[in-house]
Amino acid sequence: YTNLFKEKLGRDPTDVECFDMGQSNSEHSRHWFFGGKMVIDGEEKPHTLFQMVKATLPKDKPNNSIIAFHDNSSAIRGYECMALRPTQFSKAGPVEVGKQTLHPILTAETHNFPCGVAPFPGAETGTGGRLRDVMATGRGAYPVAGVSSYCVGNLRIPGYDLPWE
Repeated sequence: YTNLFKEKLGRDPTDVECFDMGQSNSEHSRHWFFGGKMVIDGEEKPHTLFQMVKATLPKDKPNNSIIAFHDNSSAIRGYECMALRPTQFSKAGPVEVGKQTLHPILTAETHNFPCGVAPFPGAETGTGGRLRDVMATGRGAYPVAGVSSYCVGNLRIPGYDLPWE
């Protein structure tokens, strides 16, 4: 970012740009934890969590993937169908029904789900993250529907038994 502003743009970043860069480099966006080395019981593991997940879709094998592991989402090969779509993608406007090839976009939020510590903010962030990830896939991507499942574990706090635990 320093080179972008110093060399290319020749100016200091605005407050909004500084905030955006801070968010872009957060754990949420960069997945430092998932990309970091794992040491378990003093032994460094040969692969990161991200490497293990990405290994399920090797690039040298034919598959049904259009986009894989890009900007937090993936798209599988779709089909041509009649769909409700925007008449213009560059600005707000009406929608129409028309023939279009749709590639379903799949995304999973890796953190910020509801938990006993923050049940409501976690749910909001998880849902918003999935919608954001669809939009980040690229031009022409737009959310049609969102699906979600939440798995919430028990807290099991000593001396604080809850009826469902």
